[in-house]
Amino acid sequence: MKTIVRILLSLLVLILGYECMVNAFHLLNEPSDRAVYAGMAILVLLCVGLPVVLWQFWRQDHDYLR
Repeated sequence: MKTIVRILLSLLVLILGYECMVNAFHLLNEPSDRAVYAGMAILVLLCVGLPVVLWQFWRQDHDYLR
């Protein structure tokens, strides 16, 4: 995969991650317990999922992407 495509995909993923983070913090400010748990779940998934997705884009052993 060319570098410019990797950069654009990374920016897209980071923008989507930012939007999810904003939504999670909005849920954390709601008075409902369910909203707080949903906000925490979104933040945990972002902390785990976002680096994994970015790592998949930037790892070098993709034979089918060259």
